[in-house]
Amino acid sequence: MIDPRLSRSTRFFARLQSFDLECPHCGTVYQIRMKPRRDQNWDPWTGRFTCTVPDCRRVYVLGMLAWPIVGAPHVASAPPADQVPGPRELAQMRKEGGGWWLPEEAAQRYPRPHETNITTEEDRSEGEDSDD
Repeated sequence: MIDPRLSRSTRFFARLQSFDLECPHCGTVYQIRMKPRRDQNWDPWTGRFTCTVPDCRRVYVLGMLAWPIVGAPHVASAPPADQVPGPRELAQMRKEGGGWWLPEEAAQRYPRPHETNITTEEDRSEGEDSDD
């Protein structure tokens, strides 16, 4: 059943360019970024997204909804719950990103962090001393 509020809505221009998306069927998380080459699962021209998991292969047309908000203090001052990745989604995003994440206790707590570029032990040359 269509929400009656949507039946009274007006279409507007919107174009998805870069976004994170969890497949509604299988839960696989994708990070779609605008690149010179075309992604195999995202066609920005048609708005078609295809899940590439062999057992899923669902196809969706993606768009946007714009919900009006009331102009009052603290209204919409935090991200919507469905736009904050949970532990499972965050783990998939980290795996796809291929980066390194340090534990929370190693977080920088200074106005200007001391070190932001870290070289892993495997990437250090023989002559470099480690901080350990």
